[in-house]
Order: sequence, then C-alpha cells, then structure tokens
Amino acid sequence: MRHRIAALALAVGLAGCGGGGGGDDPQDAPATDATPLEGGYELASSTGARGEALILQDRTFWGLSGFESGGTLYVDTLTQGTVNRAGATVSASDLRQYDFLNGVVRTTGFSGSMKVSGVVSGTVSPSGAAATNLTLTPVAASDFDYHAAASLGTIVGTWNGDSLDGSSGSVTVGAGGAVTASLSGCSITGNAAPHPSGKNLYAVSVTFGPSPCILANATASGIAIIGTAQQLVVALTSADRSAGTVFLGVR
Repeated sequence: MRHRIAALALAVGLAGCGGGGGGDDPQDAPATDATPLEGGYELASSTGARGEALILQDRTFWGLSGFESGGTLYVDTLTQGTVNRAGATVSASDLRQYDFLNGVVRTTGFSGSMKVSGVVSGTVSPSGAAATNLTLTPVAASDFDYHAAASLGTIVGTWNGDSLDGSSGSVTVGAGGAVTASLSGCSITGNAAPHPSGKNLYAVSVTFGPSPCILANATASGIAIIGTAQQLVVALTSADRSAGTVFLGVR
C-alpha cells in the first residue's frame, strides 16, 4: 500500500541533483578517511525511486523511498541495516528492505564507493529481485541540520496520520517522552528520547498490543525525525528485523 507524504525531513524539495564537474574535478576523487559517512542523504535509484536516508554514527542505515508525482513523494519502502566502510569502499550484506507496496521483506546487499564530495554510489542486490544502481548525495545543512541536537519538546504532542502497513490514527508523545498510540484499533505504548548520538533525531522503542496489531504483542525500536513540513516520521523494526513499520503524521 503506497501512502502520500508531503515531505521528508531531509529535503526541502525533490529537484534533481546538480551535475558533477569534469573528470579532473577534485570532488570526484575517492573518499579518504577524513570524508564523513555519517549524515543525511538524498537517495536516487536507477528504477526512478527517490527518497531520503540517514547513516548514523554507528553506521546504521535508515532509508525511505518511493516515487515522485506532482512534487510529492509516495513512500512505499523502508530500508534498514548496517553499512561498512573501508577507505572509499562502502558495502553492506545484511540490509532489510521492507517493501510495503508488495508486502515482502528482502535481505539486501550493497557494494559501492564514496567520493571526496561525500556522494556514495553503487549496486543494490535484493534477494529475489533485480539489482539496481543507487546514489546517495549528501543533503546540505541548510536543508536538514543532521548535526544539530534534537529536543524532546519538538515532538511532544499528538500526531495524526498513517502507517505504511495500512493502519491510521494518532501517536501521542508526552512531556517525559512516553509514547501512546492508537492505529486502526491497535494500541501501542513506548518511549521516545533524543538520540544518544546527540544528532537531530530521536530514539524510539514501543510495544504493540494484541491483535489487530500487525506486530501483535511484539516490541520494535528505531528512530524518529521531524520533516521540513513539520511532519513526524517514525521508522521501526522488530527485534529480529523480520518486520518493520513507518508512521507519518502531522499535528
């Protein structure tokens, strides 16, 4: 099921990236150890899919992607896992790709390289699906200041919206970080706090109630961010990573 969102936290718009320089452009040189991998990225796939991604301090990868229409991104996939870095080489062997449009979870690999400019490009190889090319382009701090410290007060309140699993309803974050939610009859409780990395995101952990919850009686954890459209985006995976969900809401 594909859900419409107005914006993601990492991009003001969905305009294409500017072209690179010529072959002698120093920004096209392979990345050095001084080139940071951590941060926010705009995602572009050879399939036409677009999206946004974060690579955290511990190299955990969180990405949302879908297809653009009329200036709006329709998100249908969450990708989560850990990426590895050795000089200019970037790789991953155990990413999970949660495809909500087709209702499948794929184990996914990535093999690519990074430039001094911070651009990462390579090949994504999902199990049971065709390999695709992927480019991650760093997002300017003026669009999303990844290195700013998050404040709990920013997300306190009630957010109404939808989950990519098809449920809808509200998520409430209390002043102390307590989370309560009711999504299509599913009751959820948990906690949210500024991420321990000190960056511009939140750590979230929740417990789902019994049926009709998609993840009945299970726990899940992940991250939350605030988009430029003042939209709460929460991405979670179950403890064994066999399932994931994404909530998109506004106050």
